[in-house]
Amino acid sequence: MITMRAATFSLAIISAATFFTPTSATAQVAQDRVIGASMNSLYYHGRYQNVPTWLDRMADADGGKRVWAQGTYDVRSNNPPNWSQDWTPEVRSPNLPTDGSASWARANAASISDMIVVTDNFSGPPVYSNSGTDPRQGGPVPIPNAADWVSEITNSIIQPFEANTAVPPTYWIYEGWADGGQILAEDGSSNARDFAAYRERTTKGYGYGEWFDNLVSALQEDTPDAASRIKIIPVARVMMSVMENTAVSTLDSVDWFHDDAPHGRDEIYLLAAMITYSALFEEQAPMPDFTGASINDVFKSNYDSIAAHVFEAM
Repeated sequence: MITMRAATFSLAIISAATFFTPTSATAQVAQDRVIGASMNSLYYHGRYQNVPTWLDRMADADGGKRVWAQGTYDVRSNNPPNWSQDWTPEVRSPNLPTDGSASWARANAASISDMIVVTDNFSGPPVYSNSGTDPRQGGPVPIPNAADWVSEITNSIIQPFEANTAVPPTYWIYEGWADGGQILAEDGSSNARDFAAYRERTTKGYGYGEWFDNLVSALQEDTPDAASRIKIIPVARVMMSVMENTAVSTLDSVDWFHDDAPHGRDEIYLLAAMITYSALFEEQAPMPDFTGASINDVFKSNYDSIAAHVFEAM
């Protein structure tokens, strides 16, 4: 195994924005969450390569929480939402069909508490150069005639939910990780140099996180009535901090990813869920049941310290 070069990560980078402000009492944070998602494969990619399954298992480990989830496998929400993704039964949202016949009435019946929105890695935040941090520019975006990500998310997700649901949800911008470039060699082995450069692109000087912070600020500006319910889940930045500042810094890119898109192995989606859990519940993520998944022993044996680092970083 090639041990990746250690890199210094400053928490000042991820403290530039306030991701959430913990409440004075945990009881003030909703313990049952019904999550809708406008997503891509950085959120849901397989049986154990998906965030909702791990959220459900973490909630089970806590014992006092419950998570249901459903989504549309797209980077926008249909209007009304089409919850057609075939989730595993244990996390499927109540009252939401999977046959494409969802409606706003169904969304109301399910009492969606949280809407997670995932942008497209390849038409949004800068990756390979400092190409700009203004989310009001930088198309193309998937929805026809949308000039930028701010208008797309505002017009196809936030405003319709605000107008058509009795109790509109909290909107979470999910900071997906960047295009992997050449972090895996052609033979599938680790490329330590490019993996270090990949982490640096996310955290140092390229505006990756700043683009997401600016997206949240712009969405809050455009929909002031919902501003307090538009927040960020800083997945990529906290993920890189874990990779560089915890026991799993000994793992290589091939231990985390199975291609250079990069789609992660089970550990990546577990880590993304830990970050999401801490954002949703304002708590350290409890250790879930790992049954059926392939989780590296280093990750499992150091889970509690990794979870503590995630919560502290956020």
